[in-house]
Amino acid sequence: MRIARHFETPSPRTHRPTPGDRRQTAGFTLIELLVVIVILGILAAIIIPAATAVSGASRTTHERAAARGLLVAWRQWSLDHDGRLLPGQLELSAPLPGSEAPMQWNGTAIPEIARRRWIWQLHSYLDDPDACLWVNDQETFHENAIANAADPADGVYLATLHPSFGLNTDFLGGRQSNACDTWTLSEYIRSQDEGARPLYSDSLARIRRPADLIAFASSRGPFTDANATRTIEGFWRLNPPWKPAAGGSAPRWATNGNGGFAVPADGTDPELVGGFLSPRHGGRIVVAAPDGHVSLQPFEAMGNMRRWADAATGPHWAPSLP
Repeated sequence: MRIARHFETPSPRTHRPTPGDRRQTAGFTLIELLVVIVILGILAAIIIPAATAVSGASRTTHERAAARGLLVAWRQWSLDHDGRLLPGQLELSAPLPGSEAPMQWNGTAIPEIARRRWIWQLHSYLDDPDACLWVNDQETFHENAIANAADPADGVYLATLHPSFGLNTDFLGGRQSNACDTWTLSEYIRSQDEGARPLYSDSLARIRRPADLIAFASSRGPFTDANATRTIEGFWRLNPPWKPAAGGSAPRWATNGNGGFAVPADGTDPELVGGFLSPRHGGRIVVAAPDGHVSLQPFEAMGNMRRWADAATGPHWAPSLP
């Protein structure tokens, strides 16, 4: 006789979690959260500087490419004008070469004083003027200056004041202004001797050290609006570090306590501190030389007058006062 077994369904009982179960269901502990935060902090410390470095390198590469394009146009202008160097600024009383420099830009008449600066004399020689003249931060400034100006001519004028690069107008091509020591002295010397050479280089072929001189360089300058005067990146000319003085030369740039030149920084006068140069690439400056090469140079190397004037005989050289 077979006896059937009766299987009863066990009554449900409450499951008591083990310590392992509690660890699986309670989420992150405080220690685990702290570990995650530390790891994220370490990753951020690695990634952010790397991303910043990549961005900085890209900006530097972009500016160096623009400087090369500018040099090509500058040298071509010289070749088309019997080897003469492009003046940094034309004398106010001199007739404008209207056949070469554009009279209008984007339908706006270019102010006469703006057309006398090297920017518009070189404009027609550039394949892409905007890409060579207004780079990185200056691209936005340039667009805003044009778009926000009450008078379009004012916007064009501002754009000529603040290209990304300044030209060594005192010693390459000349700045035809009484505010320029080199030009004033050259005119005086020529008044005494019609055959005298100017103190600045006026011919590409006569430059003896084309690889050493500064033609164009990263610049910064003063910008005044309705609120205040501030410093922005970009200015059309550069000032050399030493100036003529009785019995020799005197520093034009502000000096620091160690006897060297003060390094340009936010809040400092762009003309007095560094002569409108901008070491915006990690303390270095994009420098374009007359021979056609472009390099990154430390600001400290810019205080030597042999970088500025082909006639310089030493780091503190300046033209002699009569």
